[in-house]
Amino acid sequence: MHIDLSQVNLPSSAFKESHGYFVRDGKRLFRVKYLPQGEVQACLILCSPFAEEKVRTQRIYVSWARTLASLGAGAVCFDYYGDGDSEGDFEEARFEDRLKDIRAVYNEARKETGATIMALCGFRWGATLAALVAEELNPDFLVLWEPVVDSNKYFHDHLRSHLASQMLTEGKVVRNREQLLKDLGGGEILSVEGYNLTGDFFFAASQAGLIGKQFVREGKTLIVQIAANPSRLRPELSALQTSMKNSALIGVPREFQWEKTEVWQPAPPQLFQTTLSFLEEHGFFRRVL
Repeated sequence: MHIDLSQVNLPSSAFKESHGYFVRDGKRLFRVKYLPQGEVQACLILCSPFAEEKVRTQRIYVSWARTLASLGAGAVCFDYYGDGDSEGDFEEARFEDRLKDIRAVYNEARKETGATIMALCGFRWGATLAALVAEELNPDFLVLWEPVVDSNKYFHDHLRSHLASQMLTEGKVVRNREQLLKDLGGGEILSVEGYNLTGDFFFAASQAGLIGKQFVREGKTLIVQIAANPSRLRPELSALQTSMKNSALIGVPREFQWEKTEVWQPAPPQLFQTTLSFLEEHGFFRRVL
């Protein structure tokens, strides 16, 4: 399956986009639906990464959703509670809200579209959340782009940016890592790259990793490692692939950045084509095309 990715963000009559809100437990969540003209038999939900990684890769999500819609499948992007255009402040959202948001968007999309083939897709910590929720939702397909396997390390690494900001503003580290953790545990809100983290969220999210888990879901799973050397698969991703049934691990070159935005690639061709090939091979598009 091949598609001209340079055209996916141009106006198209093959699908329609609709922006709006829906309510989950009294909370208004923003979402964008990308639906083909006519019947929707396959639909994919995109789970966003965390904080600035979401901002830096948001256009890739839009391009991916439009790619799927142009091929006849539905796609839904959304903002978690307290994030983006959804209701609430960032620090108001608990870790459990992220999981509830994914469940709600998934179930609402399946009900609204009538799709009989469902998929979850996520990048970085969005992939981590997708993998966790998939055990309950049991989608036909799960796509994990460069998933965060060790959430504890991932969130503790975010403290480093706070330490770096102290060096810039104070000329020294005023509160070290241990003190920051103590303050979070004591109820203080910590600002990291402009995002206010509470202790409840930080510690719950840190513990919600994929290391050592045994997954029981039977659907197809694609894990994609994005690296400068795609042929050298990392041990933690190999271990994740082993722990998941009916799964594949594929490496692709690093075509874009998520730590910074010096390289702009709104529709990474190798990542998209690899994912499309997997979905097509295993029947995601079998009733669409």
